[in-house]
Amino acid sequence: MYKSDPALIQACLKGEKAAWDTLVERYGRLVYSIPHRYGFSADDADDVFQNVFLLAYRSLDKLKDQTRLSSWLITTTHRACWQIGKRGEKYPELDEKIDDVAAPDEDQVEAWERQHLVRQGLATLGGKCEQLLNLMFLDPEKPSYETIAERLGMKVGSIGPTRARCFEKLQRILEQLGTFDEEDA
Repeated sequence: MYKSDPALIQACLKGEKAAWDTLVERYGRLVYSIPHRYGFSADDADDVFQNVFLLAYRSLDKLKDQTRLSSWLITTTHRACWQIGKRGEKYPELDEKIDDVAAPDEDQVEAWERQHLVRQGLATLGGKCEQLLNLMFLDPEKPSYETIAERLGMKVGSIGPTRARCFEKLQRILEQLGTFDEEDA
């Protein structure tokens, strides 16, 4: 419905509840993943999440470049992590992990944006393709083809061709999201 971030932001500014729900759904996992990477407890990660989206709600009209919403959310989330982490002194190692509270490294922001968009693409893909690609590339246990075949009720020999078809579908989804450049192919 709201393909671009500027269109989504404009709809939010008009007070469309569906737009706000879409914004939180689109970027919620990204925002929530950052405090988890710093080792925050679930409660503290929830606090970060709430603070970031409250700030987003209050600040959408002030964004200078609406095409960089994800970068703004990542930077804001890092700052919120630092503030909440320092509040209770539960995370003394946070100063070593967050060198510059002003903004994370641009390469890191781009990597997180790509990860988020690929996960969004996988969720859109859904079904057996999402399960297959998650098992093959995102599962920390790195299961064997035999294990994957067993979990998905597939033949081992069909995994490769199915993976290729799933990648083609995922590529089309990422192109629709405006995140896949020809030079990345």
